[in-house]
This record gives sequence, structure tokens and C-alpha cells, in this order.
Amino acid sequence: MNETVTAVYEHGVLRPLMPLHMPERTHVQICILAEPAEDRQRVRQVLLDAGIIRSRQAEEPVEPVSEAQIESAARALAAAGPLSELVLAERGER
Repeated sequence: MNETVTAVYEHGVLRPLMPLHMPERTHVQICILAEPAEDRQRVRQVLLDAGIIRSRQAEEPVEPVSEAQIESAARALAAAGPLSELVLAERGER
């Protein structure tokens, strides 16, 4: 039986994140593959080190939306009618 499963390495033991359907004490071979995110980070670091790309500038934090702003937007959307009709009307104008 060949099966690919995701596991977590904790306290010196690989622990599968899903149940394995095999008898206890079954011997298996394990091939360790890095998660894609780790690969992307490693590639990104190589590109940064080589000067091929630059780090992004930190973005300004987005201010939270107040309850009053949400209510105002909801009223405006409700008054405008169903979104599907707005889209169809806009398409008809072209």
C-alpha cells in the first residue's frame, strides 16, 4: 500500500495528522518532503540575497470598520436592490 500523509514532527516523533489504515507495528519507508511554504521562503531568501528582488515596504495597518459604518453600508446596499440586478443593468449599458 502506498499512501501520502501529512505529519508533524514533535518530541522526536513523526505524528500523522490523519489516521493510518494499517496494522500496528507495520514497517514503512518515509520520504521527507518540505512543505511548499518552506520551499517558497527558501527561494525568496535566495532571490533577496542575490539582489534579484527587494523586500516589500511595510504596509500601513488598516483601520477597523465601526459598527456604524457597517450599518450605513448595509443600508446603502439594501436601498440599491439585488446585486444581480445591478450587475445585469451595468452589462446592459455596454
